[in-house]
Amino acid sequence: MKRDRLYLFILWVLLGLLIATLSVLHPTHATSPDSAYYLRMATNWRTYDGTFPPGYSLLIWLVAAVTTLPVLWASKLINWLALGFFGWVWLGRVGAKQAALLLGMWLLPGNLRIATYTWSETVFIVLLLETIWWLENSRINTLRVAGLLVALVWLRYVGFFVIVYNGFVIRWAVRPTNDASSITRQMSNSAYLPIGLTAQRITNPLYILVCLLGITLLLLLNLSLTGYLFGGPRLFPTEPWHELLRMIGLAVLNELLLFNYQPDMNLIDFGLALLGQIVVVTGVIWYIRRKGNWQPTQFMRNPLTRRLVGVGLVYFLTLFVLRTLSPFDPLNERLMAPGSVCWLMALVVAGQSQHSIISKSPERAETLTNPS
Repeated sequence: MKRDRLYLFILWVLLGLLIATLSVLHPTHATSPDSAYYLRMATNWRTYDGTFPPGYSLLIWLVAAVTTLPVLWASKLINWLALGFFGWVWLGRVGAKQAALLLGMWLLPGNLRIATYTWSETVFIVLLLETIWWLENSRINTLRVAGLLVALVWLRYVGFFVIVYNGFVIRWAVRPTNDASSITRQMSNSAYLPIGLTAQRITNPLYILVCLLGITLLLLLNLSLTGYLFGGPRLFPTEPWHELLRMIGLAVLNELLLFNYQPDMNLIDFGLALLGQIVVVTGVIWYIRRKGNWQPTQFMRNPLTRRLVGVGLVYFLTLFVLRTLSPFDPLNERLMAPGSVCWLMALVVAGQSQHSIISKSPERAETLTNPS
């Protein structure tokens, strides 16, 4: 156990070294125009115009003030600390080996790039995964769950999608009825757990009050400074439907590929990379089947796996709908990352459950990854 914890710590240190090294070597120190906005606002709050919510810039300002670091390096430190927090909290939930595997997801090229750049996505994803866990956990107080939801919205406007997910939860957990006591029984029935726990919590008056206060404060701030709830007009004509569908299809395809396809790339290089990925995936499946007791239908038996897949799906659908209404950035790996990480984490959790099934220990998989 101590050795596994040491490996987890070494992995976190390795991520920090990679973030620092890549930032130093990059011509712009791993910043983009969006990064410049975050850094400018962290040094001068008068420049806030609602383009992005102020949460990430507020974190940069706070860390820079505490550590006396320049805001650029304070932003890198925030991302690294967020990864450390991610590894630490999941250590207590799934054990050191599994936590190291989850933290290792950030070594994938796309995720490492996101963690290196001065972007809010790293913190957003870590808090999103926390929200998913605590929504399904019967031991947490309602105030913390509401605080997490407010934090997501203050980091990225798309954080509102969690409210959409919560609506689906209520609709799924509660069957239509005019009997209030029947609704309570449905929410409390073990057949609906842990989704019933989520429905109970998000219909709690305290939860609703805290969420309304936190989100309303942000919207009123934007309205007072810019005249718009979201910092400016957002709805404009977008590309023709055939181009939007092509963009969405390519974005989904690239999330499945380790070597992303680009229209102007060398097809031979892409073909070789795709062939290599097919060989590796085929080898992994063959190895698992060779172990025996291969049960693909059991991959979704764990509640946490189902929640991760559900949240990832709702995020993607929300993102695609927003992109058809507003011509913001193309659907690149940065915008797709929250949903992709949810699905990737679901795969890892399902793999743990499958491993326990193969080992004739399904109870262990349930204990390790069931938040209830």
